[in-house]
Amino acid sequence: MKKSAFHAFQIGSFLGGVALFVYLLRRTGLATLGHYFEMLGWGFVLIVALSAVRNCARAGSWYLAIEPAQRGISFWRLMNVMLAGEAIKYLTATGPLLGEPAKAAMIRRQIPLLQGFSSVLVENLIYYLTVFIFMFAGLPTLAWIAEVPGNLKLTGYILMALIGVGVAVTWLAISSRWFVLARALEQLARFTVRRRAARRSDKAAEHGVEQDRSRIESVASQVRVIEGNLYSFYELRRRAFYLIFSLNMGAHLINVVEVYLILALLKLPGSLLIGFLVEAVTKVINLVFFFVPTRAGVYESGNALLLQALGMSAAAGVALAIIRKLRAFVWVGYGLVVIALTMMKDNAKAEGTN
Repeated sequence: MKKSAFHAFQIGSFLGGVALFVYLLRRTGLATLGHYFEMLGWGFVLIVALSAVRNCARAGSWYLAIEPAQRGISFWRLMNVMLAGEAIKYLTATGPLLGEPAKAAMIRRQIPLLQGFSSVLVENLIYYLTVFIFMFAGLPTLAWIAEVPGNLKLTGYILMALIGVGVAVTWLAISSRWFVLARALEQLARFTVRRRAARRSDKAAEHGVEQDRSRIESVASQVRVIEGNLYSFYELRRRAFYLIFSLNMGAHLINVVEVYLILALLKLPGSLLIGFLVEAVTKVINLVFFFVPTRAGVYESGNALLLQALGMSAAAGVALAIIRKLRAFVWVGYGLVVIALTMMKDNAKAEGTN
């Protein structure tokens, strides 16, 4: 996708989400939302504090994913970088495709870049394993206890099947050490040489082809190191694997408690089961609509439909989604401050070396 086309897609997806969000606000009514916010009151501080515990759990899982000999960074610095990366993921259409590599790039002075990428990849794979477990448990439960239209049920089954296939293929790739990305880059290097050699024959062109090939092969060798670290992680650091898995499951359960607490503060008939279902649907929305910055509109409409299916009002679902989104913006703002301070420090160091 060309850069201009991608920017157009990013802007279009965001504007579409904002339009949907405005429509939901008009349907719900500002007075109704104001009433819910008034009921929440200082409880919002408790919601933010609870999410801080969740952030610590996520940062802890990343900390454990780093090789002990390579941990040249403090836990609090790592958590700041994690929140900066999460801000990038939340605010851009690239989602984890940009946010996760940015985390490794921001700690490259404390941890070697390849080790940083490896730790991010390991932590993300285990995190998404726990996400898929939540989804596999939550979606059938929702279909069982609530009235879900047949077409949505079918979509849910298709999504679960695709996730199941993806998990199976990933497990096979790891257990069989396929080195998928490295081999793809190596094939790309060979293809590049063959294609350009067929078009040009002069020595200058041949030199350029060899440079391109060596560049791609260099990247492929680095990717092979990262994939090798990923493949050996479970075998060599099984205890760390289970600790990371437990921390991520704990982070999801904190989100369940958060939903329950918000519903209780709004004097709505909530329960831990409803909190679990809301969180499972939230993970589906985040997965499917990652390209919509802040999940504008789609997150609120998903919560409205879900709470309506569970016997509450659509307005309650919109209020729940906005409250959770405001909590997210607190940490997004914190992450943006971290990015700004990091850039200022890098610029100051660059000026000092000149």
